[in-house]
Amino acid sequence: MQRIYDIFYDFKEYFLLVLYCLISLALFSVQDTPPIRTLRSAAVEIYSTLENGLTFFNRYFALMEENERLREQNIQLSAQTNLLRNAAESYSRFQRLLDFKESSSARLVLGRIVDRTFGNERNLITVNRGSSDGIQIDMPVYTDRGLVGRVILVSPHYSLVQPIINPDFKVGVYAEKTHAMGVLNWKGGDEVFAQLEHVPISSDIKLGDYLYTTEFSTFASPNIFVGEITKVHAGEFFYDIEVKLAVDFSALSYVFIELNRENGEKTELQQQYDKFQ
Repeated sequence: MQRIYDIFYDFKEYFLLVLYCLISLALFSVQDTPPIRTLRSAAVEIYSTLENGLTFFNRYFALMEENERLREQNIQLSAQTNLLRNAAESYSRFQRLLDFKESSSARLVLGRIVDRTFGNERNLITVNRGSSDGIQIDMPVYTDRGLVGRVILVSPHYSLVQPIINPDFKVGVYAEKTHAMGVLNWKGGDEVFAQLEHVPISSDIKLGDYLYTTEFSTFASPNIFVGEITKVHAGEFFYDIEVKLAVDFSALSYVFIELNRENGEKTELQQQYDKFQ
């Protein structure tokens, strides 16, 4: 009992304040004079205004939290969507390659590009297939889109490919419609375009004509798609011809290497002939 008295004595001011407030509220509620009614109205108005303000801020912060949560969900969904899109594109591209291999009569080995040196004049590609897979020098390399290049070096598990977009690469081609022949060569610069050389102005050349490898190539099988003629300018003796290449080298991931021993024999025969010259 003494403890309760001590607590009341120590905090008597607070207890009295609460008591007086309760008495004031009681008197305020029972009185109905015009001044009291005015005070009541003012109190209600002030309370309502404060309540609306607090409600607005509560809603504002709640909306900010909700927006942040939705933003994080949107980022996650966008990342998942991009992953699914990339997976679908990779699957579609890989399935297209498999369909091409099944429809081709050639003996093809599918390889993955593991290294590339693009952007300079000596562009090269490294593929994860080598002599243990039957790969030899001078075998043609292409995709379902068209010619990529040829094998120039081989190790047991890797092959170095010289692509079309290398100044040292040359291949004989013919036009599909007119059968005009020339030599395709890349002069540097844009990796999308190459030049068709040694086509005399007496030849019949048309814009939009497709180019394919000839039967005279020492490495490529005939009728591999190479590109499309996009520009033709008649010079004094030969045409200046621009060709849009069939293969997009910036997006190249997988290639086929054709196990074509016949072309290897043609190359060896040419090398033996050169020794006698």
